[in-house]
Amino acid sequence: MKTYTTLDAIGDMFVIYGIVIVVSMLVAAVIRGIVIVLSRQADKEAAKAPAKPAPVALQPIRTGIPQEHLAVITAAVAAMLGAHRVVRIETPDRGFGWTSEARSSHHTSHAPRASH
Repeated sequence: MKTYTTLDAIGDMFVIYGIVIVVSMLVAAVIRGIVIVLSRQADKEAAKAPAKPAPVALQPIRTGIPQEHLAVITAAVAAMLGAHRVVRIETPDRGFGWTSEARSSHHTSHAPRASH
């Protein structure tokens, strides 16, 4: 009776790795064949389909107040209040006041209390 040695185990590992490599190569070849067949079918269907008109370049949607409206509002404020300067115009975002207030109350809740 022959004993199973480390050299036999290493040989078996190489055989198993070889089988795995061959099987994975066959699977890759099958997938490649499927991709080639499907791409040829797509090319045939694209050739049969009528040509689509060129897409129209869409203008980006502007959010916020249009520039013309800002100019009119600024002129109205200047007429009503006198000479003022607009320092900054920005879109109204959700403020961070509520988060800082919640954070502040959370941090103060962990503050050590004075001894009585």
